[in-house]
Amino acid sequence: MHIRLLYIALLIFLTAGCAKLPDELLSRTRTKVSMAYAGGAAELAPGEYQLASSALQAAEQQIANGEYRVAERTLALSSRYADEALIQARAEKERIAEEQARIAEQQQAEVQRQREEKRLAELKQAELKRQRERELAKAKPKVEPQVSEPVEEEPEPEHKPLLVDQVEVLSGEDLAMVAARPEVYNDAQLWPLIYKANRDQIKDPTEIFAGQVLVVPRDKSRGEVDAARREAQDLDLF
Repeated sequence: MHIRLLYIALLIFLTAGCAKLPDELLSRTRTKVSMAYAGGAAELAPGEYQLASSALQAAEQQIANGEYRVAERTLALSSRYADEALIQARAEKERIAEEQARIAEQQQAEVQRQREEKRLAELKQAELKRQRERELAKAKPKVEPQVSEPVEEEPEPEHKPLLVDQVEVLSGEDLAMVAARPEVYNDAQLWPLIYKANRDQIKDPTEIFAGQVLVVPRDKSRGEVDAARREAQDLDLF
């Protein structure tokens, strides 16, 4: 009887001795749980991460109580949940990044659409303005030329005025008046030639000042002179 009891006690002792402290498994599991946390699993995969963390805490308590075999199973469970938590966290990060890229693309497309709408609206507004100008031009009454009695032409003076290359603006004069001077062009409608040659000191063709000395260009071709005359008629500033 004593021998049998001694045998049972020895068997219990040997069985207990086979269970070792799972230090390496505990270290690996802690590392996996830490990696899952660093990967954002606590926020992106809270369910799996909580299971992994709780299992790790339970295994640590089991080891403290000497329940090594139970602790090994618990650590394996914690390791599995930590892996799943990390995988889910990475997948969620990719989904969030794709969603953010999609939103950014939609916002860019919306900005482009608004720019295109603005451009089309400006083009439409410009076209409406041109159309109104054409309608006003058509509605403007035409002045029939009046037939006047022939007037005897005065004989031209024997001496033509000396043409000048520069002219000083007199008080009360505008560009048309300057162009109409005999020594300038003797033609008020050629004022655009003077305006374009003096852009450095004339910002607005309707604003010149007494005392200004203006250049009178003399190198213009017949085509340029005709173009200036048509421009003056179209603008009708004076």
